[in-house]
Amino acid sequence: MRPCDRLVRYSTALVLLLLSGCAAVPDLRPPPPTPVPVPAPVPQAPIPIPAPAPQPEVRAPQAPVIAGDTRAQRPAVPAGAGDRADPAPPARPPQAPAVVALAGDADRHMAAGQPDRAAAALERALRIAPADAGLWHQLAMVRLHQGQADEAESLAAKSNSLAGSDRALQSDNWRIIAQARRLRGDERGAQNALERARALQPGRTG
Repeated sequence: MRPCDRLVRYSTALVLLLLSGCAAVPDLRPPPPTPVPVPAPVPQAPIPIPAPAPQPEVRAPQAPVIAGDTRAQRPAVPAGAGDRADPAPPARPPQAPAVVALAGDADRHMAAGQPDRAAAALERALRIAPADAGLWHQLAMVRLHQGQADEAESLAAKSNSLAGSDRALQSDNWRIIAQARRLRGDERGAQNALERARALQPGRTG
């Protein structure tokens, strides 16, 4: 065999060997990625909305009662009542600010168990307003608390002389007089004073 034929045979065999080897080698390329399925959206249940809490009923505010206007404070007089209705108490004149302050001081001293200081404050107030029947009544109560029966009765009588048509104040003064007389042992005089106090009570005609 000639050398050239042998070379051709070897070349042919080599090509066949390479071709068979390529056919036997497996495909090592990675497979294409498999698409991941997207999960379907889960339907959400509607969130329950709480019912609004019941609100309390709000009433319209009533009109305030103006100081000095007694129409909203006194009950209506029934028809035909006539003179049986109690007359309105007389309006007292306004007190000066200094008198109001001293009367308040007297109340505080009495609450603290200091009747002497209370009497001193009332005496100063009476120098400013000597015609104030309420101050004389208040001082009479202090003197009665101190056990000064004679002066308490005198001061209560002074208050009555200045009380005018204030029957309630006059009734209170007669009660002080009754207690003062009882302190002196005058029981009959005390009963007479109590009868006058009851006759002057609001709601009675005398």
